[in-house]
Amino acid sequence: MACVLLCVAVAGRVAAGQAQGDEAARANELYQAGKRLEALPLYEDLAKSYPNEVTYQTRLAACLNAAVLQTNDPAQAKALRTRERDAARRAVALGDNSNVMQMMANSDPDAPNTFVQGSPAKPLMDEAEKAFAADDYQTAMAKYVAAAEADPHLYEAALYAGDAAYTQHDAATAGQWFARAIAIDPNRETAYRYWGDAILLYGDDPGAAKGKYVDAIVAEPYTRLAWQGLQQWAVREKAVLMAPKIDRPAGPVVDPQNQKNITINLNPADALDKNNEGSFAWLAYSMQRALYRGDEFKKQFPNEKEYRHTLKEEDDALSTVVTIIKEKKIAPDKLDESLRNLLAVYDAGMLDCWILINGADQGIAQDYDGYRDAHRQLLHDYIAKFVVHGGVGAGQ
Repeated sequence: MACVLLCVAVAGRVAAGQAQGDEAARANELYQAGKRLEALPLYEDLAKSYPNEVTYQTRLAACLNAAVLQTNDPAQAKALRTRERDAARRAVALGDNSNVMQMMANSDPDAPNTFVQGSPAKPLMDEAEKAFAADDYQTAMAKYVAAAEADPHLYEAALYAGDAAYTQHDAATAGQWFARAIAIDPNRETAYRYWGDAILLYGDDPGAAKGKYVDAIVAEPYTRLAWQGLQQWAVREKAVLMAPKIDRPAGPVVDPQNQKNITINLNPADALDKNNEGSFAWLAYSMQRALYRGDEFKKQFPNEKEYRHTLKEEDDALSTVVTIIKEKKIAPDKLDESLRNLLAVYDAGMLDCWILINGADQGIAQDYDGYRDAHRQLLHDYIAKFVVHGGVGAGQ
């Protein structure tokens, strides 16, 4: 009897496996033929039955995207976009880090293609999107190019033209269009990152790819996606991404009942660490920041109504620590890691870069755009020198 039950169970698993195989084969056939609407119900079923299979999640997202492009019902379109985003997020979580999946995973169902509304390129962009969703990349490329010509200021037209060329393994043409997108808006990370992908996969120049990935971070360092390209490059090139560790005392606290009552957060024992001869200098850091919580902020920023932690305040506070360490002529081997790193970035003329890239909070981040506009190359060099360790073109 046990043998019979075992045979029935095995037969059931075989039948189930055969059913999956038949359904997957049919779904794949339709998908490869560009019939994504017909493949949609099959991938809905496969993704539900096998939620950890990345291919099913990826293709479900793509099929839902095709469905979105075919509907004129706003409510239905939003529902489909939401499902598309969720499927893409699942695909990304399972390991699909392609540009298309990343874009879908980070899309906003409530704001579909707002960039193209009112643009003379909108009809061409719509046609291009439909062609791209159907895997007709040549047609998509032609439409994106036409859209870029119709609206030379439309970042997405140039970006997607590059992406269509990239999808066809044409790294050189992709680079030309990514460069055009960057010229339209150099402060968006996407074109740099896509360009890095194209170079890395089809251009066989990992050093150049690294440069584009670093440029993506310089453009938008507080965006998670901006770091993703460099992270993938580091894995491939066996490099390590690690910012200089500089542990700072917590900022001073102002009594809400009495604004003049400012408390410095510094443990006296830490300030007199016998194993770190420069530890006392952190008292000056805390004192300098306390001055800003007092009257110094208003003096330095008379046009700002409320206090915020600024790049200038942090630079002044950390520079004061450096000045004290240098005046005392403390040997580097008598300092802890944080102070050694602080001296290194300071001596390289990159203290502000560390503050903005690796030591920023919400207040400091508000100073980034202006600094980037004046110091783009310095920020690039800082990341290459102090954050990326090893790999092709180390330190460049």
